[in-house]
Amino acid sequence: MTMADSPTSDILYPLSCFDCDASKGVTRAKILEAEELAEPYRTLLAHDRDMTGTLETYFKQPMTLRVHVKKIEEDSLYRQVSLLCAEDSRPAEFGAIRIDLSCFDDETRGLVAACKVPLGRVLREHDVAYVSNPSAYLEVDPDELLCEALHVTQGPLYGRKNELTMPDGRAIAQIIEILPPLSDANRMHA
Repeated sequence: MTMADSPTSDILYPLSCFDCDASKGVTRAKILEAEELAEPYRTLLAHDRDMTGTLETYFKQPMTLRVHVKKIEEDSLYRQVSLLCAEDSRPAEFGAIRIDLSCFDDETRGLVAACKVPLGRVLREHDVAYVSNPSAYLEVDPDELLCEALHVTQGPLYGRKNELTMPDGRAIAQIIEILPPLSDANRMHA
C-alpha cells in the first residue's frame, strides 16, 4: 500500500500511513472536544491559524524544522517533522503532514519540497491564502519515535487533526499536530 492509498477518514491520517521502522507515532488516540483541553493546550490547538505562528508567539521565538521522514509520491509530499525553538532547540511540536505540492507556484513548491522552513512560515511569507480547519482534538499515548522527537518518556500528549485548504476548498495539507507537555514555565521570558 502506498501512502496515497491511506483512508482520509482515519482520525490519525496522515500519521497512520507512515510505516518506517514499524513506527506510527502513537499507541492510543482518544478524540476530545476543545472544551476538554486544559490550558495552555486549548489556546494552542483550538483555533483556525497555522501552528507555526501560534507556537512562535507562545515560545516567543522563531521555529525551525527537523525532518524525521520525507517521501514524495507524485504531487504529494509526506513528512514527519518536529518544530523546534530556534534559540534553544526545544521541541515545540511533532507533526505528520501530507502536502499537495500542486497547490503552489514553482518557487513556493520548491521551498515546501526542500523541507527547510516550516510550512506555516512559507504560507505567510509567500502570501498563500488558506483556511485552517481543525476537525478533531486528540489525547495520545506516544510511541518511541514520538517520545524521542518531543523529549518525553510517556503521555498523554495533546494535539489536533487539521486541514489547510485554499479559499476554493482544495486541500493544501492534512496534518496531525502533537504538542509536548507544556506549561507557562515552557515559555521564553522577554
